[in-house]
Amino acid sequence: MLLNPTKMADTAMAEPGSVEAQDPFDHPIPGQSLTDEPGKHAFERPPEITNVDDAVEGVVANITSNPEAMESFEKLMMTGMPIESIVNTIAFSGFAEGKWTPDIAEMIKLPLSAFFAILAKDNNIPAKMFNVEPQNEAMSDEHTMNAMREGNPEAFEYLQQQVMKEDAPIEEGNFLEMGEDNNG
Repeated sequence: MLLNPTKMADTAMAEPGSVEAQDPFDHPIPGQSLTDEPGKHAFERPPEITNVDDAVEGVVANITSNPEAMESFEKLMMTGMPIESIVNTIAFSGFAEGKWTPDIAEMIKLPLSAFFAILAKDNNIPAKMFNVEPQNEAMSDEHTMNAMREGNPEAFEYLQQQVMKEDAPIEEGNFLEMGEDNNG
């Protein structure tokens, strides 16, 4: 696909945001990051906060002083988002913005988790603490179809049309028995 000229011509007509619309050559070249100006990104500069306690206090103060932020976090916990996911997002965002180092980001997770657990308990929110790995790794056909119905209705409709076109009756038995009838 990468070097197929007919596919490249199709990218101009593809729906924006689709896989077909992506330019296969829109990548940084190998080693390009080594040629960028040092300190260009916030995480490449010295962090604003170098103390775990200061980082935790800053995050908690930002949340508690802003009623809209507090309500947003309460809603997230109410919807079932695990506290672990919320804390991981806060920790990574602070690192990406240059507020703290990756070490501080890891060390603030436990106290922030405790803060959100207490917040959930105080507001009678049945919060989940951890991300739970799915027990079965295979996705059921029903779940696949529901996801397709919501995320890609055109493909779902096409698939339904293809199923409706199948007019041949399905014969009972297994394929080995069918082969014996055809050969005999």
